[in-house]
Amino acid sequence: MKPFIVLALCCSFFSSRATPLPFEFLDCDDPDVFKAVDTALKKYNGDRATGNQFALYMVMEAKRTAGPDTQFYMKYRIHETTCAAEENKLWQDCDYKVPAEAKTGECTAQVHMNNAEKTSNVSQDCKIFPATPKITLTEATCLGCFHPIPSDSSEVSEILKQAIQKFNRHSAEPAFFKLVEIKEAKRQVVAGWNYIIKYEIEETNCSKDQFQDLTPECKTTSRGRVGKCDAKAYQNLHAEIIDIASQCKLPAEDTVIPATRSGCPKTIPKDSPELKELLKVSMEKYNSESNDDFYYKGGEIEAATVQVVAGQNYHLVFAIRKTNCSKTEFEKFNEDCEATSDSAPLPCEAQIHVIPWENKIFPQVNCSKERSMTVLLRRPPGFTPFRSFATLDQPNEISCSDKNEEERQRPGKEMRKDGGQEPEGEDRPEPLLPRCPGKPWKQIMDLPAPSGFPREFTNEDLLPSAVENIDPATESSTPPQNKDFDISDALL
Repeated sequence: MKPFIVLALCCSFFSSRATPLPFEFLDCDDPDVFKAVDTALKKYNGDRATGNQFALYMVMEAKRTAGPDTQFYMKYRIHETTCAAEENKLWQDCDYKVPAEAKTGECTAQVHMNNAEKTSNVSQDCKIFPATPKITLTEATCLGCFHPIPSDSSEVSEILKQAIQKFNRHSAEPAFFKLVEIKEAKRQVVAGWNYIIKYEIEETNCSKDQFQDLTPECKTTSRGRVGKCDAKAYQNLHAEIIDIASQCKLPAEDTVIPATRSGCPKTIPKDSPELKELLKVSMEKYNSESNDDFYYKGGEIEAATVQVVAGQNYHLVFAIRKTNCSKTEFEKFNEDCEATSDSAPLPCEAQIHVIPWENKIFPQVNCSKERSMTVLLRRPPGFTPFRSFATLDQPNEISCSDKNEEERQRPGKEMRKDGGQEPEGEDRPEPLLPRCPGKPWKQIMDLPAPSGFPREFTNEDLLPSAVENIDPATESSTPPQNKDFDISDALL
């Protein structure tokens, strides 16, 4: 009895852990988020044996799970401080190093907080970037020109993150797109910085009807379209990204038909590469469940459709034939098995649910001789053979794409996602989105540029100076003496 109880408890434990907990997005300036970031940053500084401590600069993204044991998922940026790692000082009491000498970093952290027991568990990964030296006059031969920069810099990553979010939010594409490659990144020094970035995005398996935003489960597919994009952005002197403009071009031949929505079955070529593997899986499923003494072999696919859900639903139509391989002689079907000449083709249909990010395939196969029989329509009163042709021309069901087109043409009414009609004259409230990224923990202060030459080139060199028109030859090295004002001083 005791082993059975232990086994039941283990099964209950593992089944409960297999169910993912829902999460909610949070404001990046939320006090609970700051508490979790503080816990993660203290652990990161505590693990450093040498060098300087890092302090928080800005929280970029935050979300948490529901339940008594809260888990936070955060992405935040850090900046090197003047406090050594050996000092037992809080990072809040440390000052940032000047940008020309300071390392920066971006951390992705998962923090488990147990408020009842006042314990925490941190799992995080921090990517540290070296200090970016200022452009010197000897390197910047063309002042004000665009110069190449590393594509893996934190500024480029943040600009592309916001540009892709903007594209996914405002484009008419049914699925989300994600970044696949950065082609080029350039920067121009103005009163701040101008960025030009060329990159590529690719369609994922996450539809906008099923997902609110890109998640780690969203993966690119073999049929996903690739878009070539250009992004332009401006960053002010406080390292804040003020404006981002992007434009993406998708292949014209792969443009989605406007009448087709995500969630509707879409016909795909019968020779698509992924169908070969799906047919093989379907045959394994059928042979394992069939009571026949011989294995069956699949033939050519006659029709195929795919439907985007939480994954993909495939519908295949094909025929199978009995082979010369007996199940008593062979443990499983192999490619050497040939269809017998006297075996009649057996029509089949397969419904296959594919979850790419979990590498799972769930086939359901139905094969029967009745599928090869022609469906006979019941004869209504006054039936004539000519009326049967009219039945073929007038389908009594509206296809998914035709129905969407019909709803799109109805004036003055919008449809909700749950199928109900939106009440007339009632404005829908805008969804409340979390405010991210957050505010900087504190401003980064820079030291004044040295007065000697050669010197470092700074942003202020591009601004008009109040002393540009002073002639050094006539300028007195001694400060002017105070004297009484005379009327002749006003004369030219």
